[in-house]
Amino acid sequence: MQMNPSLLTQIVFIALAFAGCTALPTLESDSPEEEIVRYYEVDEGVPHCSVACVRRDGVTFAGDPHALYRVGSLTKLFMRPAFMRLHAAGRIDIDSSIVRYAPFSLPEEYGSVTLRSLLESTSGLPRDFLNPWNPVDVCTAVLCGFCGISLYGSFEDIPGFAEELRSCRSRRHVREGMPQYSNVGFALLALSVEKSMGRSLDEIFMEEVARPHHLVETAFKPSAVDVSRVTPPCAGGLPWIYPKGSVVPEHPLGPSLRGMGALFSSAADCARFFADEWPYVDSLMEEKPLSLCSDGEDRGLLRVKKLPSGRSILFRTGMIYGGTSFVSFEPSSRTILIILRNVTSWPSKDDFVFAERISAMIPERLIPDDVPCERY
Repeated sequence: MQMNPSLLTQIVFIALAFAGCTALPTLESDSPEEEIVRYYEVDEGVPHCSVACVRRDGVTFAGDPHALYRVGSLTKLFMRPAFMRLHAAGRIDIDSSIVRYAPFSLPEEYGSVTLRSLLESTSGLPRDFLNPWNPVDVCTAVLCGFCGISLYGSFEDIPGFAEELRSCRSRRHVREGMPQYSNVGFALLALSVEKSMGRSLDEIFMEEVARPHHLVETAFKPSAVDVSRVTPPCAGGLPWIYPKGSVVPEHPLGPSLRGMGALFSSAADCARFFADEWPYVDSLMEEKPLSLCSDGEDRGLLRVKKLPSGRSILFRTGMIYGGTSFVSFEPSSRTILIILRNVTSWPSKDDFVFAERISAMIPERLIPDDVPCERY
């Protein structure tokens, strides 16, 4: 049972999660990536941290590039091209109603929900099945955070998940149709593609993502060879009942939720994968330039962050029980920063500080667009 916090959980915990942050180091060494690892491992007390910085002229690493981490919501970014490849091959139609593909019956409100709207978080489905104005839900979130138990315990199996989707609350969200980032929607999408293809999510990922992108260390379940390189899940700012840095129990996501956040990956594989994702990032900017986006605005599966320097990045964070991940794309310098940690804590605001400092080291458009990124 893993925990990827809902909007409610953010509201309850974010102030305390950020409390007591120490001053950031100045990135003056020849290896700013090593400074980031040192900051998290020493100042923040994170037992394991790996960093990759991808530029057009190559990639640099710090920490163990082959250590495996639970990457949380970065799973969604890894699965997006799989669904797009299946659509391009005519094996699924992402513009069709989810009612056609879902592995269980859905109320009539879902007739207008397409696979594409689930992929792009425009279906209206909530982030999670919790209501921030419901006292019972508030108590549930607090207890989950304090005790380190599952926020999703009541709908980790598929029948429970289907029941929640049929609830009045979920149907109301679909009717209102307000776009919002949705773990619920992406989990439904992954389940539906599994059912349509007659293949497991693991098989779909291997055929449509891992092999085309030459990924060797990314999987929903690490192999017997790789399992020794999985960093143990550790307590950070959450859950509070465990001392910071101590190992916490392993609780895999249930079958209804794996597609939204259950992948394991390494800094090396993340660098390989995200180096190939600039076309996706550029397509989001073509639809709407970053200069016209507001801070915190969702663009596809990424989100806009306006940095104090005036630059903007597109980023995704992921929290899962025992892992915290961060990736940012800085378009003007064509820089990607990846930070992986094995700690249960809300992704740190300091990630953005490091992203800005690293991107500022590279003048905008220093390297022409037609210079290929060095492969490794």
